[in-house]
Amino acid sequence: MKYAVAVDIGATQTRIALGNEEGEILEIEVFPTKSFSSSDQYLEHIARLAKTFTQKHNVDIVGIGVGSPGPIDMEKGEVIKSVNLPFQRLEIVSVLKNLTGKKIAFTNDAVTAAVGEKFFGAGRGHRNLVYVTISTGIGGGVYVDDTLLLGKQGNAHEIGHIVVDSNEEITCGCGKKGHWEAYCSGTGIPKYAKLLSNRHPDLWSQSVLRDKETLTAKDIFDAYRNGDNFARLVIQGVKRYNAYGFAAITNAYDPEIITIGGSVALNNSDILLANIEKEVENYAVNTVPKIILTPLGDKIGIMGALALGLGKEPKVPLR
Repeated sequence: MKYAVAVDIGATQTRIALGNEEGEILEIEVFPTKSFSSSDQYLEHIARLAKTFTQKHNVDIVGIGVGSPGPIDMEKGEVIKSVNLPFQRLEIVSVLKNLTGKKIAFTNDAVTAAVGEKFFGAGRGHRNLVYVTISTGIGGGVYVDDTLLLGKQGNAHEIGHIVVDSNEEITCGCGKKGHWEAYCSGTGIPKYAKLLSNRHPDLWSQSVLRDKETLTAKDIFDAYRNGDNFARLVIQGVKRYNAYGFAAITNAYDPEIITIGGSVALNNSDILLANIEKEVENYAVNTVPKIILTPLGDKIGIMGALALGLGKEPKVPLR
C-alpha cells in the first residue's frame, strides 16, 4: 500500500492529512491559515505535522502533495503575490523538501481539486472535465483529452478572473475590474449587493439586510430563503453571472462534465445549481455538459493533494 501526506492550503483554513492509494484518509488536522506570523513558521508547522502523522501510523510516504491559492509559479514551486493568503510569498517546494526530506508535488488549489475529482471523484472515466470552486474566491482546474492544463507558470485555469461585466463596476480582489470572482464569490457577493443597494434604494430600504453592520454572503442567502425581495434581486444577478462564467468554460474547453465545490456552492447548491444547465444554454455555443456538485464535498482539496502526493498526475510530478 502506498501512502502520502496531503496539504490543502485555504484562505481561511489549512488541512493536512495522511492517506493511502485507495483514497482512505488515516488522519487529518485542520488549523487557521492565519495562525502564524510568518511563512517560515507556517511551513515548519506543516512539516512537523507530516512527520507526526507518518511516525504515529508507522508508514513511509511516497511524497507530499500541496494545493494552494494562486497565483503560483510551478517551476519555482512558489506562491507569488497571493490575493487571498496572509503570506505574499510561500516557497513551498524548496522549504518543505528541506524540512521533511520528501519529494513535493505542488500546484494551484483548484487544479489540485480537479486532480482529486479525476482520480477519486466524479471525473473518473471522463477525459474532459472542469472543476470549479466557488468559495472565498472562484477558481478552476481543467482536463482536456485526459491532459491537465497548466500554462507557462501553472495558472492556465484562473477562470474566476473571466470578465463577466464589461461595465467594470466592481473591482476584484486581484485589483482588476469586472471579474466573475468580484460578483459571485463569498467576498464578491456582498460587494455586488452594495452596488445594487445604490441602484435600488426602495428595495434596499425594505430589506432585513440593511441593518447588518457587516454584510456576508451567508446573510444574503439566508434572506433569499426567507423571501427578502432585495436578496432575491442579488441572487438573480449572481446566478446570471454564474451562467456567463459556466458558458465561457463550456465554450472554451468543451467538457463532458463540470463539477462544482467550494463553501458558497456546497452550502447553497439548492439555489445556485437550480436550473443551471438551462441557464447556461442561453450563452453557450457548445453542448452544455452535465453540471453537478462534487461528490467529494469539502474534502476535494485534500483528495487532490493526496493524488498529487502519490504521484498519480504526471503533469504535476513529485520533485
